[in-house]
Amino acid sequence: MLTQIRHIQKGTLIVVTILIVIAFAFLYSDFDFVQGTVGGQKCAVKVYDRCYRQKEVQKLASFYDVALQMRMAEFATVLFGENRQDQDRTDFVLSLIILRAEAEKLGIEPTAEEIKSAVPNLPIFQNAGITADMVERNILGPNGFTDGDFAQLVKDYLSFEKLRDLIGVGVAAIPSETNLRYVRANQRFNASVIEFNREKAAKDVKITAEEIQEYFDENSENLKTDPRRGFKFAKFEPLTLPEDATNEQISKADLAFANAVNRAYADLADGGADFLKVAKQYEGKQADFSMASGSFEPFTQQGPPKDLDGNESLLSSLFSGAFQLEGVSVPVETGEGGYYVFYFSDEVDPQPLDLKTAKPAIEKALTAKQSNRVVSDAASAARAALNEALEAGKPFDEAAKIAKVLAKPLPNFSAQEPPVSDYNADLILNAVIGLSENEVSEVVEQSAGAGFLLLYVKTIELYEDEEEDATKRSITAQTELGLKRTLFTGWFNQRKLESASTR
Repeated sequence: MLTQIRHIQKGTLIVVTILIVIAFAFLYSDFDFVQGTVGGQKCAVKVYDRCYRQKEVQKLASFYDVALQMRMAEFATVLFGENRQDQDRTDFVLSLIILRAEAEKLGIEPTAEEIKSAVPNLPIFQNAGITADMVERNILGPNGFTDGDFAQLVKDYLSFEKLRDLIGVGVAAIPSETNLRYVRANQRFNASVIEFNREKAAKDVKITAEEIQEYFDENSENLKTDPRRGFKFAKFEPLTLPEDATNEQISKADLAFANAVNRAYADLADGGADFLKVAKQYEGKQADFSMASGSFEPFTQQGPPKDLDGNESLLSSLFSGAFQLEGVSVPVETGEGGYYVFYFSDEVDPQPLDLKTAKPAIEKALTAKQSNRVVSDAASAARAALNEALEAGKPFDEAAKIAKVLAKPLPNFSAQEPPVSDYNADLILNAVIGLSENEVSEVVEQSAGAGFLLLYVKTIELYEDEEEDATKRSITAQTELGLKRTLFTGWFNQRKLESASTR
């Protein structure tokens, strides 16, 4: 009888063990068993029919920040989306997942030895004085990166480069393009700028009640308050070191601080709704940091609390689409040597505005639109008058008087030595490149709605370059790299469409 009981007991234990394993696999697996509602969380993104929850997305999003800090600019910006102005990392996360899948599909699998060999050649280590300890202390540690995470990032970086080069096999730069780029890079300009200021024109713009009403009627569905978000937070600050602390002591303290913050972050990230309760155990002065916790009532990105005001990078991450309700952020720099960890606790959706509330914003928008049109028309008219006078053989000074504009001389400049002025240097360079002597540029719009510019090029001097052949070889290599990037981006965008990704 005892033998039979033991046999039955053994079988029962095996069954119970199997059930426990299945239960844990179901509850804690990353696989999307229940259509994106595992653990009560919805899918943050979905790629190739696989659900990625918020915590996974936040981890993958941190690869973008680390890649940028590691100077992997091409890798980061191509996957993020070139010419993007927002700070939403969601598209980067989608691209990273797709990159890994495509690399695996094409058999591109950097080995452990390749990854190890690539580390010393990473862009950041090409700068004098950058050490592995500095990278660990200032980049990897604060972003919660383990050795495994770093190895994965290097693997992704190598996969990207191999895919880009594979797609761009056979690409070659045209010699005439190289010569053109060389000439443009070695030109020195003697030029003047003509400014058309929008703010001055705005003072003369009068907005009527009828125009405000019409704008409200046409745009009422889009006139809403800004979204507001509320957060619980833990703020970590390093302990103050003695004034006579050595560089070695400072380095050790910085590393200990970063590691301690990461250990605390691991607990906070698992705390969920009990975020502040978990934070309490770290409050006050600890061995390697001091910490305070609290809450921020819902606020807009444009109207943050005083403690966060001015930290645009931090605010962008808090209002990113990748950061979802009830999520916990990775450690974010305070701007003062410390770190915040945030729990996204509350969200207030945009609410419709009535006419009275919306009136100031409408008046501002209409004033900007009308004054912008006024200065744009003035710049176009001035350009036409200048060109007409110059074509008639008039000197530029006389042409400027005829066009009734004031031209301000700029210090001589080139692509290698950008103009030092109150204007955006890139705008000025882009405006004059391609112009000949005694020519006026197209109308150039300034950033942030400041107005418009015209550039007049008086003379152009070509540098003498003793390293002309080497410079041209470098230009050729850069051109070919750009062509490969363009081909890769087109191919990769098609793969993204095929992935049926959603966010």
